[in-house]
Amino acid sequence: MKEPTSDFVIVGGGVTGLSVGMHLKRLGVPRVRVLERHHVGSGQSGHAAGIVRALVGHKSVASMLMDSLRFFTGFKEQYGEELVVHRIGYLLLSESDQSDNLDQVIQKAREAGCQAQRVSAAEAIELQPGLRQDSPDIYAFEPDAVHIDPMLAVQTFARVARRLGVEVVEGCEVHSILKKGSQIHGVETPQGRIEAGNVLVATAAWGSAQLAKLGIELPVYPHRVEMAFYALWPESPWRLIRILSDARTMLYLRPEGVHQMFVGWREGDAISSTKDFVPADPDNYWQSANYGKLDQMRRCLTGLLPFMSDGFVHRTYACVYDYTPDGMPILDQAESVKGLYFSLGYSGGGFSLSPWVGSSMAQFMVEGHKSPEMDLLRSNRFKEGRLLRWGNVKNGLH
Repeated sequence: MKEPTSDFVIVGGGVTGLSVGMHLKRLGVPRVRVLERHHVGSGQSGHAAGIVRALVGHKSVASMLMDSLRFFTGFKEQYGEELVVHRIGYLLLSESDQSDNLDQVIQKAREAGCQAQRVSAAEAIELQPGLRQDSPDIYAFEPDAVHIDPMLAVQTFARVARRLGVEVVEGCEVHSILKKGSQIHGVETPQGRIEAGNVLVATAAWGSAQLAKLGIELPVYPHRVEMAFYALWPESPWRLIRILSDARTMLYLRPEGVHQMFVGWREGDAISSTKDFVPADPDNYWQSANYGKLDQMRRCLTGLLPFMSDGFVHRTYACVYDYTPDGMPILDQAESVKGLYFSLGYSGGGFSLSPWVGSSMAQFMVEGHKSPEMDLLRSNRFKEGRLLRWGNVKNGLH
């Protein structure tokens, strides 16, 4: 029996792999397969916060995120599928000694089309009632920022991809990537071999190990992170109604329904070098939040939103991110193996970048053309000392 053949095989059925698959079909590629070892979105994509905002301190990165915002908000018009997008805005709290830096961040983001601006303390408290007062905070607000249910988005991507003609195969683990000489030949799976002249590795925290087997070493580090959902009592008059990010407590949060909120740490603020990463095996790690860190999160959350002193932990989880030294992904091809591409190292930001990555990566794989923005994410930037500085706090990754 002849082995199945594809033009492109994408290893990893998360939001990035599916986005690339959709865009490959839009470019007219006949045979595209996305292979996922579990169900689509079972990795980092299903654990994402689902926040998309463009208020960052680098014009090109802000431009990437603006492309993603336009994609998500125009999804139904473009693809005919409903995708629920909560456009509630992003309120950034920073410290008074960061004033000049905040103005520069706003300027860079506005150059990319982001409509962010400084707001006063009174305006900030009007935007988010119950916010802490009597502190020397400074504020910026991005009205067009959104949040989306990440798993619903991944499943919607999969539905659209299948409708466009992408073969999305679940329960199909790639055991090895095959090559003949210096040319990609396909992949080996439990269901058999699939021939392909082009393979994209988009498997997040698992990707660097897969590539290492082919002699390709990338500075991508597993880093365990913790998140929690906090709840208010139903009779409470308070609600979280904005996406918040606070440089003082190092928390970010967004609403989860009416009475709950998703809360995570601003990991980039706590990372100054690769020594700060918390390594973990993505196939074997403790998947709930550590009590001590959870208690610290609760105290920080109460400091940000004093009304949360009456709140409680609803549930927690942990996941393993694929971090790079500058907190931005690596989008490139292997120099030593023709037809081998990789998209990984998203450092927790893969969901928000996925539409832009899908379009840019597909164009590169089909036409061999890198946009100037994508060229910033080449793999050799670390050896060249060209790390991206894009955070909205001075010295923070993001």
